[in-house]
Amino acid sequence: MYFAILLLCALPLSSARAATLDAILARLDQNSLTFKAMSAKVRQVSHLEVIKEDNVSEGVVHMKRSRREAQFLAEFTSPEPKAFALSGAKVELYYPKLKSVEEYDLGKNRVEKYLALGFGASGKELKSDYELKELGVETVNGEKTARLQMIPKSAQVLQQFPKIELWISEASGYPAQQKLHQTGGDYMTITYSDVVINPPLPDSAYKLNLPKGVARLFPGK
Repeated sequence: MYFAILLLCALPLSSARAATLDAILARLDQNSLTFKAMSAKVRQVSHLEVIKEDNVSEGVVHMKRSRREAQFLAEFTSPEPKAFALSGAKVELYYPKLKSVEEYDLGKNRVEKYLALGFGASGKELKSDYELKELGVETVNGEKTARLQMIPKSAQVLQQFPKIELWISEASGYPAQQKLHQTGGDYMTITYSDVVINPPLPDSAYKLNLPKGVARLFPGK
């Protein structure tokens, strides 16, 4: 009898969570129809499990997305100035103090799809690529969000990111936070604030603006 009561109590909760997940995906579908770009303040925490260390960077990010690819420019001011630019398979890391920029070719191992999750990606795309689970309501930066767990269906992606989490703002339907879990217990958490969707920015806002005299290095070659 007690077990039957527990089962009956659990059914509405399961149904509600399924309904919530469907509502999140429907909101992402709706947003994807009009999304072109975003700008936001960003706080990035890179956790290294082996040494139990967190590296924290703060700055701003601009992202523009099309059907084919996404362009990123993250400019960090704390704890020291540096910038990260991504366009297609090309990654650039700029270190102003060293007056150098490192360029890498990711080839087929492109990551813009994962950094852009929730910004322009439709709910149908997420459902196709991931096993999804809604984990309840949480507050991020004072904002009410729905926490979403994503397990990649692709074996190749699963090796790189065993689990990805999104905290979707209930107000905007866009991510307030992302967490990319890596093998070995490492992870990267990206928290957004002051998000502006489709800002009136020129194309140059999504690219590095390098001063004269900067040395370009190609460590991967």
